[in-house]
Amino acid sequence: MNFVFFLLLFGITLVFSLIVASFYYKKFQKRDLAISIVIYSQLIFSIVYFVSFESNIGLGIGLLGILSLIRLRSNLESLIDIAFVFYAISIGLINASVSDITTSLFIDAILTALLLVMPLVFKREVLSMGIVFDDIPEDLSTESLREDIKKRYNINPLSIQIVKIDNLKETIRMDITYEKLAD
Repeated sequence: MNFVFFLLLFGITLVFSLIVASFYYKKFQKRDLAISIVIYSQLIFSIVYFVSFESNIGLGIGLLGILSLIRLRSNLESLIDIAFVFYAISIGLINASVSDITTSLFIDAILTALLLVMPLVFKREVLSMGIVFDDIPEDLSTESLREDIKKRYNINPLSIQIVKIDNLKETIRMDITYEKLAD
């Protein structure tokens, strides 16, 4: 019975994290974070499920260790990325600690609905394009490129990825995810 219960909760965690990850990918086009949402929720669920849930100092230290696996100091582009990562953590923790499948489904549905509705309520159009500069800027720092692109194209660059620097032709190719600035 315990193994069947584990599989049911594991499946619920997988389904909800896949729904959110596919929504995230369609909206923000970041494949690596979409995959991370599913992996984080499944890993945290699996680890926490097998941790003893007695009230003691060891549990607190264990949960702290699990949460420290997620490094939020990495290059998350926006606060919405952090919200999706915390969603993955929450789904894993909740499903592993709730002993009733109905309660788990209810809480998962509420959290998922909130996470999916909020970006739709506060709309933000995110687009992508590739550009080529005919000259290589002296300063290739992200902030310098961001300001240069903002001035040239009247857009707000959210992420910039340098694809190729051709020193022979003195060109630089970049992929940019951006939102339009108000006219």
